[in-house]
Amino acid sequence: MSTQILPDRHLPLDGTRNVRDVGGYPTLDGRRMRWRTLLRSDELARLPARTVDALVDLGLRQVIDLRWPEELEIAPNDFRRHPGVRYASIPLLADDPTPHAGLAGMYRHVLDARAAQLAAVVRALLAEGALPAVIGCAAGKDRTGVTIALLLDLCGVPRDVIVEDYALSAGYFASPVAHIEPDDWRHASLVVDSPPEFMDAALAHLDAVHGGARRLLRGQGLADAELDLLVARLTEPAVG
Repeated sequence: MSTQILPDRHLPLDGTRNVRDVGGYPTLDGRRMRWRTLLRSDELARLPARTVDALVDLGLRQVIDLRWPEELEIAPNDFRRHPGVRYASIPLLADDPTPHAGLAGMYRHVLDARAAQLAAVVRALLAEGALPAVIGCAAGKDRTGVTIALLLDLCGVPRDVIVEDYALSAGYFASPVAHIEPDDWRHASLVVDSPPEFMDAALAHLDAVHGGARRLLRGQGLADAELDLLVARLTEPAVG
C-alpha cells in the first residue's frame, strides 16, 4: 500500500489568502498534474520578504499577473523586479464586464473576447525556464479561475475536478486571517462568490462555442506540438 505524503494544496503564506497548487489532479488519459509546477494566487503585493523567499524556495521561475494596469499601480507585484523570477503582465480584461454581464457572463466574455490574452499566457508558460509558475489576479478567483480552468481542460482534467478546484476560493476568504496586514483589503472575512455552477456553465460554453481549450488556443495560432509540449510539462504519469 502506498504511503506517499502529498504536498499541501493551499499555501497559507503571509500576505496572501488564496495561493494554491493545482498539482495532483487526475487527467482523463491516466496522468496527473505535476505538483509545485503551476500555482494560482491572489495578488502578490506587499509581501513580507519571507513569503517571497518561500515561493522562490519552491522553485518559482515565473509570475503571470492578470490584473489591470491600474491595479498594478496601486498594488505593484512584488516579483516585478525580482532578479531570479520572470514577471509577465498580461491584463486578462480591458475593463470589468461584471456589472452588466454578471459573474457567469464575465467568464464567458473572457473566453469569447480575450482568447488572445489566454494564448499569451500559454506562450509565457512555454518559454524556456518558465516553470514553475504562478498565475494570479486580485482575489485569485475570477480571472485566475477562468485561466486555470482553461489550462486544466487543455491537460485533460475532468470537468467536475476543474469545477471543484474553482469553488475552493470562497472558503479561503470566509474567515479573517492574522497573516495579512490590517489595512489590506483581504484582511477581514469576505464574501467571495465562487459558485460551482458558474464554472460548470463556463466550461459548457467553452465546449459548445469554442470546441474546448485546445481548439480555442489553436485559433490563436498555437500549434498542436506546442500545446502537447505544455501538457507534457504540466503533467506526469500517475503514481498508483
